[in-house]
Amino acid sequence: MQRRSFGLELTSTAFFAVTLSCIEAGTVAVYTKQTFEGLVAPGALNLVVAFLGASAELANIVSFVWGPLSHGKPKVRFVNGLQVMVIALAATIAFLPETPTGLVLLAGVVFLARAGWSGIVTIRPTIWRANYPREARAGIVGKLSVVQVVVVSIMGIVLGFALDSSRETFRILVTIGCVVSLFSVATYGRLRVRRQAKLLKAEREDRPLAPWQAPLVVWRVLRKDPGYAQFMLWMFVLGFGNLMVMPITVIVLKERFGVGYLGGILATSVIPAVVQIFAIPMWARLLDRSHIVKFRSIHSWAFVAATAMFTLAAAVGSLPLIFVGASILGIGFAGGSLAWNLGHTDFAPVSETSRYMATHVTLNGVRGMIAPFVSVLLYELVRGWGWNAGAVMYGTALAVSVCGAAGFVWFRIKMGAGGARREAR
Repeated sequence: MQRRSFGLELTSTAFFAVTLSCIEAGTVAVYTKQTFEGLVAPGALNLVVAFLGASAELANIVSFVWGPLSHGKPKVRFVNGLQVMVIALAATIAFLPETPTGLVLLAGVVFLARAGWSGIVTIRPTIWRANYPREARAGIVGKLSVVQVVVVSIMGIVLGFALDSSRETFRILVTIGCVVSLFSVATYGRLRVRRQAKLLKAEREDRPLAPWQAPLVVWRVLRKDPGYAQFMLWMFVLGFGNLMVMPITVIVLKERFGVGYLGGILATSVIPAVVQIFAIPMWARLLDRSHIVKFRSIHSWAFVAATAMFTLAAAVGSLPLIFVGASILGIGFAGGSLAWNLGHTDFAPVSETSRYMATHVTLNGVRGMIAPFVSVLLYELVRGWGWNAGAVMYGTALAVSVCGAAGFVWFRIKMGAGGARREAR
Protein backbone atom coordinates (compact mmCIF):
# COMPACT_ATOMS: atom_id res chain seq x y z
CA MET A 1 0.00 0.00 0.00
CA GLN A 2 2.90 2.36 0.78
CA ARG A 3 4.26 2.08 -2.76
CA ARG A 4 0.81 2.61 -4.31
CA SER A 5 0.15 5.64 -2.11
CA PHE A 6 3.50 7.16 -3.00
CA GLY A 7 2.91 6.64 -6.72
CA LEU A 8 -0.47 8.35 -6.61
CA GLU A 9 0.86 11.25 -4.54
CA LEU A 10 3.85 11.69 -6.85
CA THR A 11 1.64 11.92 -9.94
CA SER A 12 -0.84 14.25 -8.27
CA THR A 13 1.95 16.49 -6.97
CA ALA A 14 3.45 16.85 -10.44
CA PHE A 15 0.21 17.97 -12.06
CA PHE A 16 -0.91 20.19 -9.19
CA ALA A 17 2.47 21.95 -9.20
CA VAL A 18 1.53 23.44 -12.58
CA THR A 19 -1.18 25.44 -10.82
CA LEU A 20 1.10 26.28 -7.89
CA SER A 21 3.61 27.81 -10.32
CA CYS A 22 0.97 30.37 -11.32
CA ILE A 23 0.56 31.58 -7.73
CA GLU A 24 4.17 31.04 -6.60
CA ALA A 25 5.16 34.03 -4.46
CA GLY A 26 8.28 35.07 -6.34
CA THR A 27 6.68 34.72 -9.76
CA VAL A 28 3.48 36.58 -8.93
CA ALA A 29 5.37 39.34 -7.08
CA VAL A 30 7.67 39.96 -10.06
CA TYR A 31 4.68 39.85 -12.42
CA THR A 32 2.89 42.46 -10.31
CA LYS A 33 5.85 44.80 -9.90
CA GLN A 34 6.61 44.89 -13.60
CA THR A 35 3.10 44.70 -15.06
CA PHE A 36 1.45 47.38 -12.92
CA GLU A 37 4.38 49.80 -12.68
CA GLY A 38 3.18 53.27 -13.67
CA LEU A 39 -0.47 52.37 -13.13
CA VAL A 40 -0.43 53.06 -9.38
CA ALA A 41 1.80 55.05 -7.03
CA PRO A 42 5.23 53.37 -6.52
CA GLY A 43 4.85 53.14 -2.74
CA ALA A 44 1.40 51.55 -3.01
CA LEU A 45 2.63 49.11 -5.65
CA ASN A 46 5.55 48.07 -3.44
CA LEU A 47 3.13 47.33 -0.60
CA VAL A 48 1.09 45.10 -2.93
CA VAL A 49 4.34 43.42 -3.95
CA ALA A 50 5.05 42.82 -0.25
CA PHE A 51 1.55 41.37 0.16
CA LEU A 52 1.94 39.01 -2.79
CA GLY A 53 5.52 38.08 -1.94
CA ALA A 54 4.28 36.93 1.45
CA SER A 55 0.94 35.62 0.15
CA ALA A 56 1.71 32.04 1.17
CA GLU A 57 2.39 33.10 4.75
CA LEU A 58 -0.46 35.60 4.88
CA ALA A 59 -2.96 33.01 3.72
CA ASN A 60 -1.82 30.74 6.50
CA ILE A 61 -3.55 33.04 8.98
CA VAL A 62 -6.82 31.33 8.08
CA SER A 63 -5.38 27.83 8.34
CA PHE A 64 -7.04 27.35 11.72
CA VAL A 65 -10.35 27.04 9.87
CA TRP A 66 -9.30 23.88 8.02
CA GLY A 67 -8.63 21.77 11.10
CA PRO A 68 -12.18 22.02 12.52
CA LEU A 69 -13.75 21.78 9.06
CA SER A 70 -11.85 18.57 8.28
CA HIS A 71 -12.20 17.15 11.80
CA GLY A 72 -13.67 13.66 11.65
CA LYS A 73 -14.05 13.80 7.86
CA PRO A 74 -12.26 11.69 5.20
CA LYS A 75 -9.02 13.54 4.50
CA VAL A 76 -8.53 12.69 0.84
CA ARG A 77 -11.99 13.88 -0.13
CA PHE A 78 -11.43 17.13 1.76
CA VAL A 79 -8.07 17.72 0.06
CA ASN A 80 -9.71 17.09 -3.31
CA GLY A 81 -12.17 19.89 -2.66
CA LEU A 82 -9.36 22.28 -1.79
CA GLN A 83 -7.45 21.30 -4.93
CA VAL A 84 -10.42 22.24 -7.10
CA MET A 85 -10.73 25.57 -5.25
CA VAL A 86 -7.07 26.46 -5.80
CA ILE A 87 -7.12 25.50 -9.48
CA ALA A 88 -10.27 27.53 -10.18
CA LEU A 89 -8.88 30.63 -8.47
CA ALA A 90 -5.50 30.40 -10.18
CA ALA A 91 -7.21 30.16 -13.57
CA THR A 92 -8.91 33.54 -13.04
CA ILE A 93 -5.49 35.26 -13.11
CA ALA A 94 -5.53 34.83 -16.88
CA PHE A 95 -8.64 37.02 -17.17
CA LEU A 96 -7.80 39.92 -14.84
CA PRO A 97 -7.36 43.37 -16.43
CA GLU A 98 -4.11 45.31 -16.15
CA THR A 99 -5.70 48.20 -14.27
CA PRO A 100 -5.70 49.38 -10.64
CA THR A 101 -8.88 47.33 -10.16
CA GLY A 102 -7.17 44.34 -11.69
CA LEU A 103 -4.30 44.79 -9.22
CA VAL A 104 -6.71 44.62 -6.28
CA LEU A 105 -8.46 41.57 -7.75
CA LEU A 106 -5.11 39.88 -8.37
CA ALA A 107 -4.13 40.32 -4.73
CA GLY A 108 -7.46 38.89 -3.58
CA VAL A 109 -7.39 35.91 -5.93
CA VAL A 110 -3.83 34.95 -5.01
CA PHE A 111 -4.63 35.26 -1.31
CA LEU A 112 -7.69 33.00 -1.57
CA ALA A 113 -5.80 30.45 -3.69
CA ARG A 114 -3.00 30.42 -1.14
CA ALA A 115 -5.56 30.00 1.64
CA GLY A 116 -6.79 26.85 -0.08
CA TRP A 117 -3.22 25.59 -0.42
CA SER A 118 -2.67 26.23 3.30
CA GLY A 119 -5.55 23.85 3.98
CA ILE A 120 -3.90 21.15 1.89
CA VAL A 121 -0.61 21.74 3.71
CA THR A 122 -2.38 21.51 7.07
CA ILE A 123 -4.17 18.22 6.32
CA ARG A 124 -1.59 16.26 4.30
CA PRO A 125 0.74 15.45 7.26
CA THR A 126 -2.11 13.46 8.83
CA ILE A 127 -2.29 11.34 5.67
CA TRP A 128 1.50 10.98 5.50
CA ARG A 129 1.68 9.96 9.14
CA ALA A 130 -0.90 7.24 8.56
CA ASN A 131 0.60 5.90 5.33
CA TYR A 132 4.38 6.14 5.82
CA PRO A 133 6.69 5.07 8.69
CA ARG A 134 8.68 7.74 10.56
CA GLU A 135 12.09 6.51 9.34
CA ALA A 136 11.06 6.78 5.67
CA ARG A 137 8.74 9.79 5.83
CA ALA A 138 11.28 12.57 5.22
CA GLY A 139 12.70 10.76 2.21
CA ILE A 140 9.23 10.26 0.72
CA VAL A 141 8.15 13.84 1.32
CA GLY A 142 11.51 14.96 -0.02
CA LYS A 143 10.86 13.18 -3.31
CA LEU A 144 7.43 14.77 -3.52
CA SER A 145 9.04 18.16 -2.87
CA VAL A 146 11.64 17.57 -5.59
CA VAL A 147 8.93 16.81 -8.15
CA GLN A 148 7.03 19.92 -7.10
CA VAL A 149 10.02 22.24 -7.37
CA VAL A 150 11.07 20.75 -10.72
CA VAL A 151 7.66 21.49 -12.21
CA VAL A 152 7.46 24.93 -10.60
CA SER A 153 10.96 25.75 -11.91
CA ILE A 154 10.18 24.70 -15.46
CA MET A 155 6.88 26.57 -15.44
CA GLY A 156 8.57 29.64 -13.94
CA ILE A 157 11.00 29.81 -16.86
CA VAL A 158 8.19 29.24 -19.35
CA LEU A 159 6.04 31.97 -17.78
CA GLY A 160 9.02 34.35 -17.65
CA PHE A 161 9.72 33.91 -21.36
CA ALA A 162 6.02 34.30 -22.12
CA LEU A 163 5.75 37.56 -20.17
CA ASP A 164 8.82 39.03 -21.86
CA SER A 165 7.37 38.22 -25.27
CA SER A 166 3.58 38.41 -25.05
CA ARG A 167 1.07 38.95 -22.26
CA GLU A 168 -1.52 37.02 -24.26
CA THR A 169 0.76 33.99 -24.37
CA PHE A 170 1.03 34.21 -20.59
CA ARG A 171 -2.75 34.21 -20.23
CA ILE A 172 -3.11 31.18 -22.52
CA LEU A 173 -0.43 29.26 -20.62
CA VAL A 174 -2.06 29.94 -17.25
CA THR A 175 -5.43 28.72 -18.55
CA ILE A 176 -4.02 25.55 -20.11
CA GLY A 177 -1.92 24.84 -17.04
CA CYS A 178 -4.90 25.01 -14.70
CA VAL A 179 -6.93 22.70 -16.93
CA VAL A 180 -4.07 20.18 -16.96
CA SER A 181 -3.88 20.38 -13.17
CA LEU A 182 -7.36 18.92 -12.86
CA PHE A 183 -5.76 15.53 -13.49
CA SER A 184 -4.15 15.87 -10.06
CA VAL A 185 -7.60 15.89 -8.46
CA ALA A 186 -8.62 12.64 -10.09
CA THR A 187 -5.33 10.98 -9.18
CA TYR A 188 -5.33 12.08 -5.54
CA GLY A 189 -8.92 10.93 -5.17
CA ARG A 190 -7.74 7.33 -5.59
CA LEU A 191 -5.52 7.56 -2.50
CA ARG A 192 -6.42 5.49 0.55
CA VAL A 193 -5.54 6.27 4.17
CA ARG A 194 -4.39 3.41 6.39
CA ARG A 195 -6.51 2.82 9.49
CA GLN A 196 -8.70 5.75 8.49
CA ALA A 197 -11.69 4.47 10.49
CA LYS A 198 -9.61 4.43 13.67
CA LEU A 199 -8.21 7.89 12.93
CA LEU A 200 -11.63 9.42 12.28
CA LYS A 201 -13.07 7.73 15.37
CA ALA A 202 -10.32 9.27 17.52
CA GLU A 203 -11.00 12.68 16.02
CA ARG A 204 -14.75 12.45 16.54
CA GLU A 205 -14.29 11.47 20.18
CA ASP A 206 -12.33 14.69 20.67
CA ARG A 207 -14.96 17.40 20.18
CA PRO A 208 -13.57 20.16 17.91
CA LEU A 209 -14.03 23.87 18.30
CA ALA A 210 -16.21 25.68 15.82
CA PRO A 211 -14.16 27.29 13.02
CA TRP A 212 -14.67 30.78 14.42
CA GLN A 213 -13.34 29.55 17.78
CA ALA A 214 -10.39 27.76 16.25
CA PRO A 215 -7.75 30.44 17.00
CA LEU A 216 -8.04 29.11 20.54
CA VAL A 217 -6.40 25.93 19.24
CA VAL A 218 -3.13 27.82 18.90
CA TRP A 219 -3.28 29.02 22.50
CA ARG A 220 -4.24 25.59 23.83
CA VAL A 221 -1.51 23.76 21.92
CA LEU A 222 1.20 26.18 23.01
CA ARG A 223 0.00 26.21 26.62
CA LYS A 224 -0.18 22.42 26.76
CA ASP A 225 3.23 21.83 25.16
CA PRO A 226 5.94 24.29 26.37
CA GLY A 227 8.55 22.58 24.21
CA TYR A 228 6.54 23.16 21.07
CA ALA A 229 5.87 26.74 22.21
CA GLN A 230 9.62 27.32 22.45
CA PHE A 231 10.08 25.78 19.01
CA MET A 232 7.43 28.11 17.60
CA LEU A 233 9.13 31.13 19.20
CA TRP A 234 12.39 30.59 17.36
CA MET A 235 10.55 29.68 14.18
CA PHE A 236 8.76 33.02 14.44
CA VAL A 237 12.04 34.95 14.78
CA LEU A 238 13.83 33.09 11.98
CA GLY A 239 10.79 33.27 9.70
CA PHE A 240 10.36 36.99 10.37
CA GLY A 241 13.84 37.64 8.99
CA ASN A 242 13.23 35.42 5.97
CA LEU A 243 9.95 37.14 5.13
CA MET A 244 11.65 40.54 5.08
CA VAL A 245 13.87 39.39 2.20
CA MET A 246 11.41 38.57 -0.60
CA PRO A 247 9.75 41.97 -1.21
CA ILE A 248 13.08 43.79 -0.96
CA THR A 249 14.59 41.45 -3.54
CA VAL A 250 11.73 42.03 -6.00
CA ILE A 251 12.00 45.81 -5.56
CA VAL A 252 15.81 45.93 -5.76
CA LEU A 253 15.88 43.77 -8.88
CA LYS A 254 13.61 46.19 -10.73
CA GLU A 255 14.53 49.58 -9.27
CA ARG A 256 18.29 49.17 -8.88
CA PHE A 257 19.24 46.56 -11.45
CA GLY A 258 16.44 47.02 -14.02
CA VAL A 259 15.91 43.30 -14.70
CA GLY A 260 12.96 42.08 -16.77
CA TYR A 261 10.31 39.46 -16.07
CA LEU A 262 12.53 36.43 -16.72
CA GLY A 263 15.47 37.76 -14.72
CA GLY A 264 13.25 38.59 -11.77
CA ILE A 265 11.53 35.21 -11.81
CA LEU A 266 14.88 33.44 -12.10
CA ALA A 267 16.23 35.19 -8.99
CA THR A 268 13.13 34.95 -6.81
CA SER A 269 11.68 31.62 -7.89
CA VAL A 270 13.51 29.44 -10.40
CA ILE A 271 17.08 29.44 -9.05
CA PRO A 272 16.04 28.73 -5.44
CA ALA A 273 13.73 25.99 -6.70
CA VAL A 274 16.39 24.33 -8.90
CA VAL A 275 18.90 24.32 -6.06
CA GLN A 276 16.29 22.64 -3.85
CA ILE A 277 16.28 19.64 -6.17
CA PHE A 278 19.89 18.87 -5.27
CA ALA A 279 19.77 19.95 -1.63
CA ILE A 280 16.59 18.16 -0.51
CA PRO A 281 18.17 14.65 -0.34
CA MET A 282 20.94 16.00 1.92
CA TRP A 283 18.46 17.56 4.33
CA ALA A 284 16.17 14.51 4.17
CA ARG A 285 18.98 12.26 5.43
CA LEU A 286 19.64 14.63 8.33
CA LEU A 287 15.95 14.94 9.24
CA ASP A 288 15.36 11.17 9.12
CA ARG A 289 17.92 10.68 11.91
CA SER A 290 17.43 13.93 13.86
CA HIS A 291 14.85 15.55 16.06
CA ILE A 292 13.48 18.70 14.44
CA VAL A 293 15.20 20.98 16.98
CA LYS A 294 18.62 19.56 16.11
CA PHE A 295 17.75 19.83 12.43
CA ARG A 296 16.73 23.49 12.71
CA SER A 297 19.83 24.35 14.75
CA ILE A 298 21.91 23.33 11.71
CA HIS A 299 19.60 24.18 8.84
CA SER A 300 18.76 27.75 9.93
CA TRP A 301 22.26 29.00 9.14
CA ALA A 302 21.62 28.49 5.42
CA PHE A 303 19.12 31.37 5.59
CA VAL A 304 21.64 33.47 7.49
CA ALA A 305 24.25 32.86 4.77
CA ALA A 306 21.79 33.72 2.00
CA THR A 307 20.72 36.98 3.63
CA ALA A 308 24.37 37.90 4.24
CA MET A 309 25.04 37.44 0.51
CA PHE A 310 22.04 39.60 -0.42
CA THR A 311 23.31 42.30 1.95
CA LEU A 312 26.73 42.26 0.30
CA ALA A 313 25.18 42.30 -3.17
CA ALA A 314 23.08 45.37 -2.40
CA ALA A 315 25.99 47.13 -0.68
CA VAL A 316 28.37 46.77 -3.64
CA GLY A 317 25.72 46.85 -6.40
CA SER A 318 26.47 43.38 -7.77
CA LEU A 319 23.68 41.59 -9.63
CA PRO A 320 25.66 38.31 -9.86
CA LEU A 321 25.86 38.21 -6.06
CA ILE A 322 22.05 38.47 -5.94
CA PHE A 323 21.91 35.24 -7.92
CA VAL A 324 24.50 33.65 -5.61
CA GLY A 325 22.31 34.64 -2.66
CA ALA A 326 19.29 33.12 -4.43
CA SER A 327 21.20 29.85 -4.82
CA ILE A 328 22.06 29.73 -1.11
CA LEU A 329 18.45 30.59 -0.32
CA GLY A 330 17.44 27.52 -2.30
CA ILE A 331 19.55 25.38 0.04
CA GLY A 332 17.61 26.83 2.97
CA PHE A 333 14.26 26.35 1.24
CA ALA A 334 15.13 22.69 0.58
CA GLY A 335 15.45 21.91 4.26
CA GLY A 336 12.56 24.19 5.10
CA SER A 337 10.19 22.33 2.78
CA LEU A 338 10.83 19.12 4.71
CA ALA A 339 10.83 20.60 8.20
CA TRP A 340 7.70 22.61 7.42
CA ASN A 341 5.72 19.49 6.56
CA LEU A 342 7.12 17.10 9.16
CA GLY A 343 8.72 18.99 12.04
CA HIS A 344 5.65 19.19 14.23
CA THR A 345 5.30 15.39 14.28
CA ASP A 346 8.26 15.24 16.69
CA PHE A 347 6.02 17.03 19.21
CA ALA A 348 2.40 16.16 18.34
CA PRO A 349 0.38 13.17 19.60
CA VAL A 350 -1.05 11.22 16.65
CA SER A 351 -4.63 12.45 17.07
CA GLU A 352 -3.47 16.09 17.29
CA THR A 353 -1.18 16.19 14.27
CA SER A 354 -3.45 18.57 12.33
CA ARG A 355 -3.81 20.87 15.34
CA TYR A 356 -0.06 21.18 15.77
CA MET A 357 0.35 21.83 12.06
CA ALA A 358 -2.46 24.39 12.15
CA THR A 359 -0.69 26.13 15.03
CA HIS A 360 2.54 26.28 13.04
CA VAL A 361 0.78 27.46 9.89
CA THR A 362 -1.29 30.08 11.72
CA LEU A 363 1.73 31.60 13.47
CA ASN A 364 3.46 31.67 10.11
CA GLY A 365 0.51 33.69 8.87
CA VAL A 366 0.84 36.12 11.77
CA ARG A 367 4.44 36.92 10.92
CA GLY A 368 3.40 37.13 7.27
CA MET A 369 1.01 39.92 8.27
CA ILE A 370 3.87 41.90 9.79
CA ALA A 371 7.33 41.20 8.38
CA PRO A 372 6.99 42.05 4.65
CA PHE A 373 5.12 45.29 5.33
CA VAL A 374 7.61 46.38 7.98
CA SER A 375 10.34 45.61 5.46
CA VAL A 376 8.81 47.68 2.64
CA LEU A 377 7.74 50.60 4.85
CA LEU A 378 11.23 50.85 6.33
CA TYR A 379 12.68 50.53 2.82
CA GLU A 380 10.66 53.52 1.65
CA LEU A 381 11.68 55.47 4.78
CA VAL A 382 15.39 54.73 4.42
CA ARG A 383 15.31 55.47 0.69
CA GLY A 384 13.81 58.86 1.52
CA TRP A 385 16.87 59.59 3.64
CA GLY A 386 19.11 58.99 0.63
CA TRP A 387 20.69 55.83 2.01
CA ASN A 388 21.23 52.51 0.25
CA ALA A 389 17.82 51.17 1.27
CA GLY A 390 18.37 47.68 -0.13
CA ALA A 391 21.59 47.12 1.83
CA VAL A 392 20.11 48.56 5.04
CA MET A 393 17.01 46.38 4.92
CA TYR A 394 18.89 43.25 3.97
CA GLY A 395 21.21 43.95 6.91
CA THR A 396 18.21 44.32 9.21
CA ALA A 397 16.78 41.01 8.01
CA LEU A 398 20.20 39.42 8.55
CA ALA A 399 20.30 40.53 12.18
CA VAL A 400 16.84 39.04 12.81
CA SER A 401 17.74 35.74 11.11
CA VAL A 402 20.93 35.42 13.16
CA CYS A 403 18.84 35.76 16.34
CA GLY A 404 16.49 33.00 15.17
CA ALA A 405 19.29 30.59 14.20
CA ALA A 406 21.13 31.23 17.48
CA GLY A 407 17.86 30.60 19.34
CA PHE A 408 17.60 27.10 17.84
CA VAL A 409 21.18 26.35 18.84
CA TRP A 410 20.37 27.45 22.40
CA PHE A 411 17.18 25.37 22.44
CA ARG A 412 19.07 22.30 21.23
CA ILE A 413 21.62 22.71 24.04
CA LYS A 414 18.82 23.22 26.57
CA MET A 415 17.03 20.03 25.47
CA GLY A 416 20.23 17.99 25.78
CA ALA A 417 21.03 14.68 24.16
CA GLY A 418 18.16 12.87 25.85
CA GLY A 419 15.57 15.59 25.62
CA ALA A 420 14.66 15.23 21.97
CA ARG A 421 11.93 12.67 21.29
CA ARG A 422 12.08 11.15 17.84
CA GLU A 423 8.33 11.41 17.42
CA ALA A 424 5.41 11.97 19.75
CA ARG A 425 3.08 9.01 20.23
